[in-house]
Order: sequence, then structure tokens, then C-alpha cells
Amino acid sequence: MAEPPDLLLTTPESIEVMLVSSRSKPRALFRGIHAAVVDELHAFAGDDRGWHLLAVLERVRRFAGREIQRLGLSATIGNPEELLEWLAPVSSRPRRVISPAGETTKSASAQLDYVGGVENAARVVSLLHRGEKRLVFCDSRSPVEELATELRRAGRETFVSHSSLSLDERRRSEEAFAE
Repeated sequence: MAEPPDLLLTTPESIEVMLVSSRSKPRALFRGIHAAVVDELHAFAGDDRGWHLLAVLERVRRFAGREIQRLGLSATIGNPEELLEWLAPVSSRPRRVISPAGETTKSASAQLDYVGGVENAARVVSLLHRGEKRLVFCDSRSPVEELATELRRAGRETFVSHSSLSLDERRRSEEAFAE
């Protein structure tokens, strides 16, 4: 890469590919890095993918030749001090948790349903909150596509957004949802 980007939005798995690919030059790519931001930190902690993330960040640090500031973001962490320690276990930098001022715990109401599969999930989603927008999260691209197919079969206008879509397709979905 002649001119590495100023900002890279990616996944731990994609960074792994950059580190081992014969087509990339990790030392040149990562030498200017100063910070890594991990969004939705709670989704990584205590999980195999999280341990992989930490290993990848350590390898990037070696290519950078310096300690990299690690920032973890999440609105749903109940134990921020523990996750701070988990994210940067050997850091010599000063550490702190930054929380918004004011009330940090709000009472929330959540209902969990075990749907048992994509077809039943489509049935549940299409019957809940008729006439209202719904934002549905799946754990990977494949179930997103399957669920969209089932919802469309049920006559529900459905838009999909994930990283494998073209930019135009994602924009159409986002605009439709915003309207």
C-alpha cells in the first residue's frame, strides 16, 4: 500500500489476514498506528474472538514498535474496571474508565424469546409491533440474509445492511429505515 489510510475500520480476522498475507507489508502498514478503538467491547470480552483480538493487537504493537493506546467502547458494560484490565493487561500507560456524567443505570424492560430458528424468528418478528419499525440483529451475514428472505415471503418490507453489501445497497437500506 503506497499510502496507508489514516483510519481503518476492520475486524480482528481481517487484521490477522493483513499480518500473514504475503501481499501486505505489516511493518509499513502498522508502523504509524497510535490507537486501536474496540467498539462493543463487551461482545469480545471472555470469548475466543476476544482472546484472538488481544493477540492480534499485541502483534500490531510489535509492528508499530510502540505501545498502542487501546480504547474500549460500550454502553452495556457492568464491570468497566475489569474490562479495562482485560483490554490492556500489560500497559504501562495511565488507565481510566470514562463514563458519562449523571445517572448511568436506567431501568429497562427487555423481553427475550427463544425463537428456535430463522423461520420462527421471521414469524415472531413479523407479528410483533405491527406498523412500527423494527431493528433486528443477527450474529452473522448468513442469518441476516435468511431472515430477510423469510420476512419478505411473509409480505414484510425488509431492508438488509451488512459489510458484504455494496455501499449503494447499504445506503438504500439506511435511507429507507430513516424515512
